[in-house]
Amino acid sequence: MTTFNDTGVPSDLGLVDKRIGFYVTPDFSPVGLFCAVEVLRTANRFMNTYSYGWEVCSPAGGMVASVNGIPIMTTNSADAHSRADKMIICSGFNPEEHCDANTLSWVRNLSRRGKQIGAISTGTYILAAAGVIGGRNCTIHIDNAASLRENFPTINLLDSVFEVDRGLLTCAGGTSAIDMMIHMVSTEHGENFASDLAHQFQQDRVRNSQDYQSKFKNAVINAKAPRLARAIEFMSDNLDLPLPVNQLADKIGISPRQLQRQFRKHTGRGPKEFYLNLRLHHGRLLLLQTQMPVVDVAVASGFLSHAHFTKLYRQEFGYPPKLERQHAF
Repeated sequence: MTTFNDTGVPSDLGLVDKRIGFYVTPDFSPVGLFCAVEVLRTANRFMNTYSYGWEVCSPAGGMVASVNGIPIMTTNSADAHSRADKMIICSGFNPEEHCDANTLSWVRNLSRRGKQIGAISTGTYILAAAGVIGGRNCTIHIDNAASLRENFPTINLLDSVFEVDRGLLTCAGGTSAIDMMIHMVSTEHGENFASDLAHQFQQDRVRNSQDYQSKFKNAVINAKAPRLARAIEFMSDNLDLPLPVNQLADKIGISPRQLQRQFRKHTGRGPKEFYLNLRLHHGRLLLLQTQMPVVDVAVASGFLSHAHFTKLYRQEFGYPPKLERQHAF
């Protein structure tokens, strides 16, 4: 093994012990990709060896623009296929647009050859479309979970920040890619090494697959009103069949009147109004991320009729749901 005293970037990929391939689609999210690569680079630097190498590839190679418009240079995916020990799929807001026959065939070929595969954020959608997840646990960014569950209802989808199950690595994207890659490195170099890596990235601890993504994003409520946060979690888990307020209150151990006061104090809305807002925004995600008919989106969002859903949707967003797919995020 050749030693070095530089930043951890191998000058010759032929020197490395393990090579990780990152397959990117147009408009991929760059945060997760660079977080993952930085863990590998930092691991090399800590060990003072060329232990890890990485390669970013795309179907044809060449420059690929990320979602923020900044392009990166990639190699041809067919060539990278043979060199990588692991291949991780990175995508963006609309992964279904990149589930073309060639891409799905390429992913299936990876799986058939026994290549370890993974995904960052919406790359999980592409793995699901290729049919290579099987009975293994996986995760995806919480904002894309609804479309994945609707399109692939048999997938074992969890809300964890990352999952590692029988060779399959998936994470929710963003900085959770750091956690997933630290976990991968720790299986080879130990927990103390993982703690050192986490410290380097200013993380107070090493997260694991028992850490879950927050479905409700208001940290103040999570901290100051934990029972209310639990009620909101129950709402988020039951969007297609909304729970009555009395049942919600019973689940968290307070009276319906106390629940009403908690919602008014911390959200400015009553529980029914808040629940309705969650369901409408869930419907919006399904409209943007799937090709489900509007009537099916209405049912999946807990509305008994297309007309009722359309009326409330227009009141919330200013236009009917049938026009939503003409709008971008």
